[in-house]
Amino acid sequence: MIKCYNEETLGDDNIGSARVNLEGLIEGSVRDVWVPLEKVNSGELQLQIEASRIDDFERSRGSNIGSGNGWIELILIEAKDLVAADLRGTSDPYVRVHYGNMKRRTKVIYKTLNPRWNQTLEFPDHGSPLELHVKDHNALLPTSNIGDCIVEYQRLPPNQMSDKWIPLQGVKKGEIHIQITRKVPELQKRSSLDSDSSSTKAHQICSQMKQVMIKLQSLIDDGNVEGLSASLSELESLYDLQEEYMLQLETEQMLLLNKINELGLEIFNSSPSLSRRSTN
Repeated sequence: MIKCYNEETLGDDNIGSARVNLEGLIEGSVRDVWVPLEKVNSGELQLQIEASRIDDFERSRGSNIGSGNGWIELILIEAKDLVAADLRGTSDPYVRVHYGNMKRRTKVIYKTLNPRWNQTLEFPDHGSPLELHVKDHNALLPTSNIGDCIVEYQRLPPNQMSDKWIPLQGVKKGEIHIQITRKVPELQKRSSLDSDSSSTKAHQICSQMKQVMIKLQSLIDDGNVEGLSASLSELESLYDLQEEYMLQLETEQMLLLNKINELGLEIFNSSPSLSRRSTN
């Protein structure tokens, strides 16, 4: 909230206030905006906003940032009013997610500027920047970028879902709708995983990929170029989905090892005989 005042001898006079939306700013980017003043008949305020990273001390004041014992649940719901990347006036949007050195992606939604993914991704909670890059899929040509944003999650209360519409940067228009939760296993049992294990799903995807490969060979023999392009896109989506479940397995393994280490320390500290042996 920004308040504007007219300097007076007997006291400053409030001549309006403005609310500034900082959601979606990317580090190092500069946004030039005109913000209308509220509670007055007229007036606008011109601002130039630059995003910069806060230092580690400030970040540590958030709620248990990077505890190493939880995970981030990100639900990519939808986007609206995306820019058209294709000559026909539409796009084939998907989202590439960068979290530290991890990269994940959603499925492709074809021929739309208002895609709905409804896809859930999970990451170990170590406080890394969470970047969303909306792309236009093209099976034959390089992909086009149709907007980026940073998701602020570090200060969210544990196990409390935040629902956000975030403006996309680097483009004239477009917003993305997400839900994000910082999961802490000590406070809430993990419920986001399906009844089938991630390893079972990964094996199922392998079988589907084999079927698509057989289909590809048949399309090549028939010279079906259009069908070949669609099958290549399907194979790419299956590959990314398999990568997603394998990364999820790694996350589950890391959480389990952390829990085992915690239990081991509790047993060690609660046993006088073990403590005495370590000091001797």
